[in-house]
Amino acid sequence: MPLTERTDELKRLIKAFESEAGKFYPLTLSLLYLTQDGHSFDRPFGTPNHVIMLWQYYGAIQGDSGAAAFAKNLEDSDLKWGVRGAELTCCGVLEGDGCALFIRMAQRAGALFDKDETNSLKSRMVQELIDAELKSGASAKPTAASNDNPLALWLNYLLFHLSLTNPGRERAQRIDPDPFTLSLLALERLYSQRSIEKVDRSVQPLSALRFKVAMSFPGERRQYISSTVTALRPNLPPDSIFYDYDYQAQLAKPNLDVLLQDIYRNKSDLIVIFLCEEYAEKQWCGLEWRAIRDLIKHKNDDQIMFVRFDDTPVEGVLSLDGYIDARIHSPEKLAEFILQRIQTSTS
Repeated sequence: MPLTERTDELKRLIKAFESEAGKFYPLTLSLLYLTQDGHSFDRPFGTPNHVIMLWQYYGAIQGDSGAAAFAKNLEDSDLKWGVRGAELTCCGVLEGDGCALFIRMAQRAGALFDKDETNSLKSRMVQELIDAELKSGASAKPTAASNDNPLALWLNYLLFHLSLTNPGRERAQRIDPDPFTLSLLALERLYSQRSIEKVDRSVQPLSALRFKVAMSFPGERRQYISSTVTALRPNLPPDSIFYDYDYQAQLAKPNLDVLLQDIYRNKSDLIVIFLCEEYAEKQWCGLEWRAIRDLIKHKNDDQIMFVRFDDTPVEGVLSLDGYIDARIHSPEKLAEFILQRIQTSTS
């Protein structure tokens, strides 16, 4: 059954992961890379822990002798850890309290994908390695595999989700945020898009658009922002809201910082800034904030709307500045406030 037909299960999983993410387990997800020369960890594992092979790049098989060696290694291998003699193996390492609970929930999440979605996800993680090898050796036959265990599938999907929302972070050794929170964000994306591919809602080039409202927020608050955007959509024309998930393909480019600052500084009538501890810490939020501060400097106050999740100080925001309190207002109520601001500015 494809994701488009898994609405009820997605809702149940989102609710379950939301509950557990709020408990702040000291659980971490790390990537362990194994080569013929050693591994990438120089520290002991925390306890409790669980290690699982995610994907493996065996290498280029050349000629009959290479094929025979591969067949022998395959026969002698414990396939739980892949094929012996592989050039690079990537394992996921879960460490800390909540490990057993997360594994059970992640296995359930990994079972969301049907056969076609599973095959697409498995191949994505190793395709870049294969492409690079093909360029370097025309006669070679690169060989790679990805684990189809539901837990491995879900961890691979979390890495894929990160590659879309925070390019480069999926290759870090330590994966942040924690697995429960990251799973919640990834499930919300699945619920919104029902696809494991990049999906843009718009076919219009960003350079040709001007937005009635733009959202500036840290990824940890995506569920609230996504619900706000969903409530706004029926009340505004297409391409009126700048929300990053709607323009993923167009945002996957060099000099993204310049593009984002132009959108916030020059192409948005109203910017809604979601202030919180994470906003004050995040690099990308800081880049957006520079453009927003320039608007404040030039007294373009009508273009700014603050929403607070907590009382964390943010440089440039004063205690006397007005804001909407997200702790007491629902996303739907915030959407009403945003529409009021838009109507006020155009009347």
